[in-house]
Amino acid sequence: MRLLFIFGFLLITIICFSQSREMTDELINKSNAIQLIFAETNDEAKKLAKQDIENGNLFLFIQSGIAPVVYSTDSIFENTYKVHYYEQGCTGPDYELMKEYNHMVFDYFFQIYEMEWKKTIRNDVIGLKNWKQDR
Repeated sequence: MRLLFIFGFLLITIICFSQSREMTDELINKSNAIQLIFAETNDEAKKLAKQDIENGNLFLFIQSGIAPVVYSTDSIFENTYKVHYYEQGCTGPDYELMKEYNHMVFDYFFQIYEMEWKKTIRNDVIGLKNWKQDR
């Protein structure tokens, strides 16, 4: 009985605490999302997003305050749609450039998944609320 309990506990621990995708410095450095801070125009932001889409290294920018906010559903969305949330904190690239980058990713999601992705995306992703109106 004791052995069965230990086996069950280990199995639950493995299932509950595993992550299949982890954002690393190497992943960020290989992406064009980090280059967005040097971009000056919306066209440059679109180009960087397009390159990340082609490379399969997608990010969605979120701008929060001092303390980053992480929800339990973030990893589910990230793994399902193969994207990473990228929190800028208080500083980061120009807001309009982050919005344009995100809009390119939203357009890509719309082409691939139609509107299914909108049901589970975080509401605080930059540019989400006005995405359809801005297009």
